[in-house]
Amino acid sequence: MPAAATSTGVYVYGIVRAEELPAVSAEGVAAARVELIERDGLAAVVSRLPEGELRVKRRDLNRHLQVLEEAFAETTIVPCPFGTVLQSEQDVESALLAARHDELTATLKRLDGNVQLNVNAVYEEEQLLRELVAGNSEITGLRDASNQLGDAGYYARLRLGELVATLVDERRQADAERILSQLLDVAENVVTDEPGEDGVLKASFLVSRKRVDRFDARLEETARMEHPLIRIEVIGPLPPTAFAGALTER
Repeated sequence: MPAAATSTGVYVYGIVRAEELPAVSAEGVAAARVELIERDGLAAVVSRLPEGELRVKRRDLNRHLQVLEEAFAETTIVPCPFGTVLQSEQDVESALLAARHDELTATLKRLDGNVQLNVNAVYEEEQLLRELVAGNSEITGLRDASNQLGDAGYYARLRLGELVATLVDERRQADAERILSQLLDVAENVVTDEPGEDGVLKASFLVSRKRVDRFDARLEETARMEHPLIRIEVIGPLPPTAFAGALTER
């Protein structure tokens, strides 16, 4: 997160259909009042930035998310990424609401009735290593050689590390594909991200509100099947920030 940002302009949280969101009571970025700018049946959820340099703080990210969550509780919203700023109210009307009216309208329609559920699957490291060692005689041999040779076992340890890393990558790909296949048929769409060092899968699922209970049940079933090797957590329902392509692809 940048330490400072230019604070002249209009901060944009997202786009809703006009008249579907009467007001937002949540405090905006830099403690500003949240307003709506309307044009041609659309409304931008915005706040005015104060004059001078704005020091971007963690609580501003929380404020951004709180505004999105309040709007999302009332209606469909196309979320903007944190830090979206336009120079003026006129730019919001002309460069955003008017110039991109059709794609924003289509995105609102696509997101109607859907929520985002973030799924994070992580290996239990000791369990993973036990399974890899138990199923591979080469790992066992290299580990024993490394222990026996002591300081002279450098190349055995190097080969052992390379082999384990390769096997973990192969296992991660297979496990991630299996978990995805279990969840995709109860979701509308998915966006994946790099899972991290001990991660198996990091994914955002677009799920119909009507199918959230079904998704949760499938996720619980999958978590039971993957235990004790993999721990699965979910966060949501959330505004569908990962699927607002109309505002994030440019």
